[in-house]
Amino acid sequence: MSDQNIWALRGRERYRQERRAQTGAFLLNPKVGDAILDVGCAEGFVINNLAKASLVVGLDTSMISLLVAKQKVNHPNMDFICAEAASLPLREASFDKAAMLEVLEHLPREAQKKVCQEVDRILKEKGIVVISIPYKERITYTRCVHCGKLTPLWGHLHSMDAEKVTSLLTSDYALVAICHLPNVGLISLAGISGRLPLRLWLFVNELLGKLRKGYWLLLKYEKD
Repeated sequence: MSDQNIWALRGRERYRQERRAQTGAFLLNPKVGDAILDVGCAEGFVINNLAKASLVVGLDTSMISLLVAKQKVNHPNMDFICAEAASLPLREASFDKAAMLEVLEHLPREAQKKVCQEVDRILKEKGIVVISIPYKERITYTRCVHCGKLTPLWGHLHSMDAEKVTSLLTSDYALVAICHLPNVGLISLAGISGRLPLRLWLFVNELLGKLRKGYWLLLKYEKD
């Protein structure tokens, strides 16, 4: 649901986004037979890491973003839908896994709950949902040059943490994995850590996370 085209990024920012996408895919653990929904897929940067699944559907409200996604992601098992996350045009219990990466912080409270309810509706029993948020972000406001009103930077309406995310889900969901991605310059430098295998990179992240919690928090829930 971001207006930022990650495909166009370069250098450190591109590398950080690549690692975040890889981590999200690692937690989703796509397998043959899986049907996976990416809510707020934007330009398809994360979906590109889910090719092992039998079906992957990216959903976003921006047709412009979806057109970019269709150009960048070329897999026969992937498709895209332009629709509202609060009213998913999908059958009940039709997906094994779902992702909501950098979505919830953009939504008003009631919309957050509605989107979570819709994702719950389309997930099968024992389904997996992976959610990422900026961790305890200090919301910064800027004055709009057009209307003069104060607006939140990047459209982030809320400062989020694991407890706030869990409160949006029903008691049927158990938090089974949590990953902090520290906003530390060393780990974000592609020249130093870019060649590390993902599992080793995540291990280093966890060590750094004990010293300084990261900008991104990724949470994996399982539906009972």
